[in-house]
This record gives sequence, C-alpha cells and structure tokens, in this order.
Amino acid sequence: MKKNLIVLMTTISILASGAAVLADEIPAATIEPTADEIMNVPAQPDTPFEDRIQGDVMLISGDTPVDAPVSMPSYVSKIVTVTEIRDKDNVISTTINEEDKENPENTINYTFTDNTIVLGYANGDVKALKDIKVGDKITVFSNAYSPAPLILPPQYSADVIVVEDETEKLNNVNVDTYVKDETGKLVNLANTLALNIADDTEIVDREGKKVDVNDLDKKDLVVVYNIETRSIPAQTNPVKVIVLGENEMAINNMEAAKNEADVTPAPTEAPEATEAPSDDKKVNFNDVKSIKIGDKSIENVYTKSENVLMVPLREIAESLGFTVEWDGELKAIMLNSGIYSLKVGENSYVKGRMMPQELSVAPEIKSDDLTYVPFEYFTEIIEAKANIEVDEEGAAHGTIELTFSDTDNK
Repeated sequence: MKKNLIVLMTTISILASGAAVLADEIPAATIEPTADEIMNVPAQPDTPFEDRIQGDVMLISGDTPVDAPVSMPSYVSKIVTVTEIRDKDNVISTTINEEDKENPENTINYTFTDNTIVLGYANGDVKALKDIKVGDKITVFSNAYSPAPLILPPQYSADVIVVEDETEKLNNVNVDTYVKDETGKLVNLANTLALNIADDTEIVDREGKKVDVNDLDKKDLVVVYNIETRSIPAQTNPVKVIVLGENEMAINNMEAAKNEADVTPAPTEAPEATEAPSDDKKVNFNDVKSIKIGDKSIENVYTKSENVLMVPLREIAESLGFTVEWDGELKAIMLNSGIYSLKVGENSYVKGRMMPQELSVAPEIKSDDLTYVPFEYFTEIIEAKANIEVDEEGAAHGTIELTFSDTDNK
C-alpha cells in the first residue's frame, strides 16, 4: 500500500515571517544627532586599516558595528593589497593576505573602466587610476548585482576604489543605494547609515558637477564622512556625496521585499503546529533517484548522514522559474535578484526580510562544482509542493515530483 504525502510549510517558517513583520515596525531614528551622541574623534592615521571597515561600512576605531540589515546592500567590498596592475587588460591584481601574496587562493582580480571612481581618504579627494601603485592597500567596492565570471582567481568589477594613504587624515566611506524614509532622511539599504545633509556638504556626480540634494533619493551614493552617532542606523553629516546613478535591480529587490512584508500579517498568537502524519517523520530517502519538475528529470541527487536528501540548487531553481546568481568571492547564491539568498557552508537561509532559517544542513559544493542544498529548502523556503510516494515502512522510492506556483505563494 502506498500513500501520497504533500510536504507542508513548517511552523518555524510562519513564526519567522511574523517576526520579520514585527521588526519592520520599529521606526528609524528621526532626531538630529546631538553633541553627546556624536563621537568627536575621527579615525586617526595610526588606526589599523582593517579596524575601520565592517562589511561594506567603514567604522570609526572602537565602534561596534550594528548587525541589523533590512535589505541586501547594493555593494560588497574588500580590503586588499595591490600586487600587479595590468593596464593592457584593465585589471588590478590584488591579494587578501600580504604575507602570503604568492598563494593564488588569496588572489582577487578587479577590472576597471573609465567610470571607476578612485578616491583618497582625505575628504574624498579624487585620484586617478595611475595614482594606484603596487603595494598600496585599497578598499574596492563592487556592485553586488553585476555578473561575475565563474573563473579562478575570482574577478569582479571595481566601481569605487579608495586608496589608503597614511600621510592623510582618514575619513570613512560607504557605498550603497540610499532611499528616503518616512521622515525624509536618506538611509542606505543596509540600514547602517542615515544622512543629515548639511549646507556645506559637497554633492557632485561622477564628473564633479553639482547635484541638488533633492535628487539623491533611490540613487547609488558614495558617502564620505568622519563622525557618526551610535544610533540604529548611525547618523552622520557627510563631508562629500558622489552620485553614481540609479540601481534598478536594487530598488526592485527592496520593493519586492517590502511588498512581501506588507502582505504577510503578523500573527496575534503563535499558530498551532500542524501535526504531520507519523510515518512522514520516518521517510527514508535512500532510494530516491531523481526529482521531477514537469517533464524534466533531475538525477544528480544523494543522501547525507541522518537521511538528508541533497539536491542541485541551480538546476531545480531554474526549472521552477527562478533566476540564480553566484558571487564567487562570498560563495553566496541569490535567487530572483536577492529575494532569496544563502551561502555555501553556512546553515542560514534567507527569504526577503524574514529572519534567517536553519535547515538540516548547510549548502555545499561537490566535486562536480555544483551547489547542493537539502531538499527541504524547496519545500520550506521556496514553498514548493512535493508529492512523495512512500511504502508502508516509510521508504520513498524512485522519483519525487516537485511543483511551484508563484500565484499560490504571493
């Protein structure tokens, strides 16, 4: 006797959704920073370079970074040391470990163009690409939505390069998409920095032409500043703002995440758990040979210890109609321009603004260079429906049918 089981979204997913909505109700800081809130000692030249950056946000020495992003930052950054400049190929070769720079595993290549902005840390003064020398320590900001070729060593675009010069007074730099909040204050997508534009703030475009302060909403900005409050998000009066332009993918990602949060009601009480059939808990996946999506059969599946069925992420996701992007530097995968995200080796799966969720195991890359995730990723995070046939002993055999309806999951 065989049974057909429909895999349901678990209670933890529902709770995570509710927690995300409640978190969104916390208003951003709306007051101007006071003298007591502002740290009056900017970063000094003798501060270790690495101590002034966390993720893509430069921090004043001794400050504690706030880990409360509300959306994916539009730019990722890395502190590296220049090892070679190939003008012919428009490539700057760098290392993440100056003491082991000959190791190819530490190499990152950055491509530059005429649009690449090069700045110094003294008031964001504009430099030229020719000013960069072998041995310089630089921070490179790359657009998180730009495609990166799957090659070794990894290669990314250099959109903004900030050059370390220990003879100069050091400021801080943030590159991200900035959006006006309900108070009219510009806040970056990472929710780490809010701007209080002063009359003496220099606002220019790539060519150095003045830009009106009212034209900064939903634009990618390079923000140079020297002091910030310890609020969430931190507030600053920027020294200089450079407008990079619009980032359509980042805005679409933000609006999609906001719409998803708006239509997901916060539960007034914890929902009751749906008790799955008892023999569902004993399903044995060892004999599962493939995943079927429509007419397509995906056969490169395997089981790990503790009976976890692992399946290829990209092949299944694309078969269900999702777009898939790979960030080789971060070993991160984004579905539908970042609405869903995960990292190889980290048991943390993100959907929109929901709290990250743990599954049976973390994503992993096998010898075929494909990324595999536990099958439950598609039933609990993506919320696809699976038809699993099991025998009386709870063993699944042959093929699992997987379906997904975008309409059903809105």
